Amino acid sequence: MTAGQNWQAAFLRQARSDWEAYQKTTELEWPNCQRLHYLQMVTEKLSKAFLVAGDTKLENLTGSHAAFVKFIRILSGNRNLQRALSMKKPSQQKAKFKALLQLAREIELLAPALAQGGPNPEYPWEDPSGNILAPADHSFPLMQRLQKTPQGIQLLKYIEIFLKRFEELFM
Repeated sequence: MTAGQNWQAAFLRQARSDWEAYQKTTELEWPNCQRLHYLQMVTEKLSKAFLVAGDTKLENLTGSHAAFVKFIRILSGNRNLQRALSMKKPSQQKAKFKALLQLAREIELLAPALAQGGPNPEYPWEDPSGNILAPADHSFPLMQRLQKTPQGIQLLKYIEIFLKRFEELFM
């Protein structure tokens, strides 16, 4: 295996492990901060597993938490994925993935380094009024949108498909 393939395999193994943890938080109804923390890690590592095989430099991947939005954008034109998801036209796939971009961005911005001192599922932050808030005390409305809206449900379903069928879909 090449170094890139080793990195890809490692990112994918960790994304799958993080997905297992995320699934356990769902079964046990953990606080939203814990659930979103695992989901953010899943999406970041899944994206990096995909991107490391492309033209993205490893240093750019390991030095940043921003990967999920780029991954979703690239997938909007992936023909192999179009067939696997039984989408008739490329335009259908582009529209479907474009509708998921806002949620993908919100998940990506959960990484403390990207949250810019605001709500994140990992570390306390100070709100504009000067109150110090703990993630455990924050409701994270994003969790409701992921569970209750068609786009959120679809995005979670796709993440699971991508993890289970990664080798078939992306290699």
